[in-house]
Amino acid sequence: ELFASVEPILGELLEDDVTVWVLGDGPYPLGAIALQPLLDEASDELAPEDAWVPEDMQDTCLYIFTSGTTGLPKAACVSHLKSVMCLSFYELVGARRGDVVYLALPLYHMAGSLLGVVGCLGIGATCVLKEKFSASQFWDDCRTEGVTVFQYIGELCRYLVNQPPHPGERAHGLRLAVGSGLRADVWRAFVQRFGAVHIVETYGLTEGNVTLFNYTG
Repeated sequence: ELFASVEPILGELLEDDVTVWVLGDGPYPLGAIALQPLLDEASDELAPEDAWVPEDMQDTCLYIFTSGTTGLPKAACVSHLKSVMCLSFYELVGARRGDVVYLALPLYHMAGSLLGVVGCLGIGATCVLKEKFSASQFWDDCRTEGVTVFQYIGELCRYLVNQPPHPGERAHGLRLAVGSGLRADVWRAFVQRFGAVHIVETYGLTEGNVTLFNYTG
């Protein structure tokens, strides 16, 4: 559904040797490669190991969207090593295999995809994906899905404390909230209002090599 945004510059991309892959039913203009027929033809058998194991863990594993604090929004290179390191994120903040993690962050950012989804894979936890965050539905979702861990950006917690009182806002199993950008006043209001939820504030950069964890609260 996003191909229309790329189509006007397709010619320029092909001139610059940029390969354009499209998922979904065509037909597509000459030069764009349709993925669906290739997926339909592909074998279910795993390819030989030498076809998918990287030669160098510092090689690019994927490109991730970054919001452009050093310039315009762009696709940042993420290495295989950094991707693998994200498997341990939830273990570092105190989550466990039996946890159910509520994730409503965009998956084109590192926080949602690599720390969130890949972090759940790392500990074998259950991941509940919410397409769009809803402050009014949050506590009902937590009870319905048995949520025990919430990954936030600070604004999501602010939306929750700014909601009118909800009858189920303390009748939940949420024990841990982890994320970035939580202001001190919102942190205090969140804990006072919603109960004994342990909060671990973290800070990292998509293209940085240092991550901070506030373990002390």
